[in-house]
Amino acid sequence: MAGRLADATVGNSTCDMIYRLLEHHLKPIARDYWRWKLWRGLARCWAVMALIGLGFILLHHFAGWSSRWVFPLVSLAAGAWALIIGRRWRKTRPDYRSIARQIEQENPKLHALLLTAVEQRPDAVTGGLNYLQQRVVREALEHNRRRPWANRIFERLFFTRCAHGLALIFFATVLLRLRVTAPPGRLFFGMRADAVTVTPGDTSIERGSGLVVLVRFDGRLPAEATLAVKPVNENERRIPLAKNLDDPVFGGGVPIVEGDLTYRVEYAGKETRDFKVTVFDYPVLERADAKLKFPEYTGLPEKTIADTRRVSAVEGSVLDYAFYLNKPVASARLVARDKSVLPLAADTNRANVYRIQFALDQNRQYELQLVDDAGRTNKVPPQFVIEALKNRPPELKLALPRGDQRVSALEEIVFQAEAVDDFSLKAYGVAYTLAGQDTKFVQLGTNSAPNEKRQLDYLLSLEDLAARTDQLLTYYVWADDIGPDARLRRTSSDMFFAEVRPFDEIFREGEPMEGGGGGGQQGGGQAQKLAELQKQIINATWKLQRGKAAAPAESAIR
Repeated sequence: MAGRLADATVGNSTCDMIYRLLEHHLKPIARDYWRWKLWRGLARCWAVMALIGLGFILLHHFAGWSSRWVFPLVSLAAGAWALIIGRRWRKTRPDYRSIARQIEQENPKLHALLLTAVEQRPDAVTGGLNYLQQRVVREALEHNRRRPWANRIFERLFFTRCAHGLALIFFATVLLRLRVTAPPGRLFFGMRADAVTVTPGDTSIERGSGLVVLVRFDGRLPAEATLAVKPVNENERRIPLAKNLDDPVFGGGVPIVEGDLTYRVEYAGKETRDFKVTVFDYPVLERADAKLKFPEYTGLPEKTIADTRRVSAVEGSVLDYAFYLNKPVASARLVARDKSVLPLAADTNRANVYRIQFALDQNRQYELQLVDDAGRTNKVPPQFVIEALKNRPPELKLALPRGDQRVSALEEIVFQAEAVDDFSLKAYGVAYTLAGQDTKFVQLGTNSAPNEKRQLDYLLSLEDLAARTDQLLTYYVWADDIGPDARLRRTSSDMFFAEVRPFDEIFREGEPMEGGGGGGQQGGGQAQKLAELQKQIINATWKLQRGKAAAPAESAIR
């Protein structure tokens, strides 16, 4: 490369001087500066043409503009612009004065030292530089040694090359998209007679639903149009499309789509590209099997209920629920009305089975919510009702004796009662207490079947008890079962009273008392009131005790 300066007024001797002192350092900078201008121009070229192509893509999608001619036009325009940039770059010659100005701008501490050195002229007589001129050149070169001038332009060149690469990738992507969106055909420059819009194009629909295809022609209409449908692993089918009144639209479709397929529209010896239709399934519950493990005290074996959405079992039972879905899902959970959530766990052996296990402690109503990998939810979440049945205490009915009694010390009291439990009676019998003595428990039977009624029959002789006049006998029936806490639970009936009367007491209804008996009648009435009050106190105390936690069953005597 010739080492000529841009200033035409400088002679050959000046050029030689500049070449000897400065060109060695300025020439690489000039070369990088030329390259920077080249990469910058090419980056602008690719970016502008990519934006133009992107604009046509948007017009094609949103306004229906034909894009068949845009691809070659954008390609040719970009190539011509890049060629012009290359030719101009090849004809460019270095201008050291401009390069010096650029270096001065990037290195303010030079204080125009380099520009001054470049502009120095030799003496006309001696043909050399004087002392001051040589000093200026040496100081400029010394500054370059301490802080090389090429650093800044090298950084700019690096970033410009990166920008050029990104712009080129952007342009190539847009160009490829233009090639894809251009419809098939051989008409010149996008004559709109054959511009076709196919709806829905590439789509995804639910399995079992119908596919409706609408074809709009912008311009001259063909006489007929045909829909060619090719399901996967099946033969191609052809369906004639019908014209919709005066609109430039043909329509038709497939009533039921059971699998993936491709379709295209054929018209006037031409055809569109193949469009893809993929089918999907919403997550659906196919079956729900419930397995119940009852508490040990019930004596019931495990039970499996196939395909049920309502489960009833005694509290404390363990429910193992298995949900069979039509496909694996990303999320499966039971949501209660209070918004509490029970997540389901995937079965390790079956991908479409999800399980949950929990103990029944209260009545619940759940909704099964499913979400697949694409974020689709089940259309109608099924409802599940979980009912926790209470472990009821035994039911006791005392038939005889009826209510409170007045008996003599020689009488016998006949007990007749009935006891039943929802699971099993462990023991049952009669209990009585004579004033001043301990309570006696008489066991009359054990271990009944669930809901089996057992009869209680017992004869109590007051003579054997050595009952005395005016003593008070209390009695009731009792039954033992197993409570929800798996412990023995005792249930008792109401308490009744039998008052021992004098042996020779005779009741005559409506007979008035003899004279002189007023004081005795008054005393007897007070005694009777006291006895009634005593009964009420005992009965109230009994009811309070019976309302507390069931007492452990005592040893029964026969």
